[in-house]
Amino acid sequence: MALKGKENKPGWIASINPWVLRIVNNPERLAFVLHRITGVLMALIIMAHIYVTGIPAHTGWEAWIEEIQNAHGITPVTLYFFFFAGIAWFHGLNGIRLLLVEFLGLCIGEPEKPKPPYIAPSLKGCQRKLLYLVFALWAILWILTGYILFVA
Repeated sequence: MALKGKENKPGWIASINPWVLRIVNNPERLAFVLHRITGVLMALIIMAHIYVTGIPAHTGWEAWIEEIQNAHGITPVTLYFFFFAGIAWFHGLNGIRLLLVEFLGLCIGEPEKPKPPYIAPSLKGCQRKLLYLVFALWAILWILTGYILFVA
């Protein structure tokens, strides 16, 4: 016999690990997961970058500048910059959205009486539009970055 309202709860695994929550038809959860993933990837890439530029054989920044100047077309360095740009663009744009919503209180919405399945009023209107704007700007900026790196 199931308890009333229990079917709306994601389960004990999701309460321990928020990564396993379903993101189907939930762009807010997708943005949450992508924000975490891009933050971890940026930290790892920056640590690897510091390590590589600190190796004496590479002579730091001069090696990177020489590699970029000698790169023509698609090289591992341009792919590195392309993927890092995609990660950084999304993390930065979503961070700006989070600052607008959480610190300035934009697009919060009016409180409602919760009824299962609970959908926060802030996720129904303006905040969801902000999220779609973040996804659109991210795609545009990443495409422009690819154009600059690979074509121009």
